[in-house]
Order: sequence, then C-alpha cells, then structure tokens
Amino acid sequence: MAATKEELKKIFAAKVPVLIAELKEWFEEEAAAIDGSVEADAPSGPGGSIIGMRPAIDSKRIVDATVVTKKVLDIELPPQIIKAGGYASCEEMIADLVPKLEKVFIGEIKVKKRKAAKELETV
Repeated sequence: MAATKEELKKIFAAKVPVLIAELKEWFEEEAAAIDGSVEADAPSGPGGSIIGMRPAIDSKRIVDATVVTKKVLDIELPPQIIKAGGYASCEEMIADLVPKLEKVFIGEIKVKKRKAAKELETV
C-alpha cells in the first residue's frame, strides 16, 4: 500500500536535517574555485570583477546536486524546479529547493522521468 501524502510529509520532514547538511556540503565543494581560492587581484574594470557578477552556483551545475537528493530522498533533482540563473548563496539554494523537493517527494509536483540509456538506443 502506498503512503499517504501526510505520511510522505512526515518522512520528508524527518529527512530535512540530513538533506540540508548534505546540500551545504555539496554547495561548499562546488562553489570553491578549482585551485581552492579566487585570486584577490583578479582583473576588474570600473564595473567590478566578472567573478563577482555571476551566481555562486549556476542553474546547470545545480542539477549535479542530484547525487544528494538520490542519496537522501531517493529521487532525482528535477531541473524544472531549479531557479533560472542559479543561486548566489547556499542559503538561497536551500530556501528555494527544499520546499519544492518536498512537493516532488509527496507527489504535488509531477516531473518527467528521464529515459534510461538502453531505452534511448535504437537498434
């Protein structure tokens, strides 16, 4: 028998602390510069550095957080729920994604399933 929406909400609520902790860890790793630091003397013009003008994590990179949602919630992170442009901070990402992930988890937001690689192959 499938769980009710209220049961799913309780299950999700119990997983939220772990989900947030894992998302924070993921964000820190992803937001770090490749060499571990952004050079303080990065070139900049009168408008400022290009490094400071982009989000910490863009929307395409957020899809990689599926590794976290699969581990904690056993669901993929649907691209449809990610804020266009990405997130300037971890707090912004969590505040936006966690409520949406709950709706996906309990079935209020329906998402298209990606086809497995074998299904995509033509013989």
